[in-house]
Amino acid sequence: MSLFQQIQTKFTAAKENGELVSFDSIKSFKESGGIKFQITLVPALAQKNAKKKDTDEQQEKPNPFLNPSPALLVQELEEHRLLLNKFAVIPYHLLIAYITIEFRKQNEPLFPQDLYETYCALQSFGTSQQALAFFNCGDQSGASQDHKHIQVLPLGNDHHPQPPIKQLYDEIHDRHIGQIYAINKLPFVHVIMALDSNVMRSNNKETLSDYLGQMFFGILDAMFQQLRENSLPLDTSYNFLMTQEFMMLVPRSKEKASIKNEGKTFEFSINSLGFAGLMLCKTEDELAALEAQEDLMDILTQVAVKWDPEAVKLDAQRQEADAAGLA
Repeated sequence: MSLFQQIQTKFTAAKENGELVSFDSIKSFKESGGIKFQITLVPALAQKNAKKKDTDEQQEKPNPFLNPSPALLVQELEEHRLLLNKFAVIPYHLLIAYITIEFRKQNEPLFPQDLYETYCALQSFGTSQQALAFFNCGDQSGASQDHKHIQVLPLGNDHHPQPPIKQLYDEIHDRHIGQIYAINKLPFVHVIMALDSNVMRSNNKETLSDYLGQMFFGILDAMFQQLRENSLPLDTSYNFLMTQEFMMLVPRSKEKASIKNEGKTFEFSINSLGFAGLMLCKTEDELAALEAQEDLMDILTQVAVKWDPEAVKLDAQRQEADAAGLA
């Protein structure tokens, strides 16, 4: 049984037994800044957050990764635990938690073994539907748990589903493996790198782990270079996106963005999915506020690091990664 089949089986059983909640949602789309944003309205989240606030006032927040319900546990690996998200906006939402004797915090970078398990999950989903992996690193990244974990989200089984950000990635013509790129249409600091499909097809765990680690730390170093040139601290939070084709990093300035609509102010906690072009709201008023925005990129720029592509010193579109020779 493949990993994805295990996820499907576990999800169905956990949902039927009440161990997992799958929320109803309504999707809408808005063209903005060169990509087709997907906005998902989940009314039940507003009720969940209200109950959560009452609970938080009475007790300390539990760690869902230490002693998970067997109904949610998909696989127990040497250094990682694969779990279903107990509160699923999208079916088959997978969590990859780092588990060793030594506790690992969410502000640590990813390591080769983390990236290897993430890619294996992406590959398993990809046999029947595309998926997106993401990692919220640091206090301002939109992370909901302090325990180090990566998330893998299926994008549906429609015809060739892809994260909206891929529309802009596809506009980078004549891409070269091992080079760092930036997309002029994105008004905030970011770095993106194409992955070598030949290496990614390798069946050798060590080869693939080493390659993914080298690419990640190459793109991370490029992000630090951007931070230095913008006179920002190097301990800045960031968001990480990964598909079977590319990696992307976005440094953060704060967790929440605020927008106004019809005399009201709305706050949105933005995590990695926002930079993939996937926005989440809990009420009809929040949905109306998002749809009324002239440019959704403005929301992302609020929580990222504003960047003028014309003024930046780094020639990101042809900047070779430090790991270029390793690709």
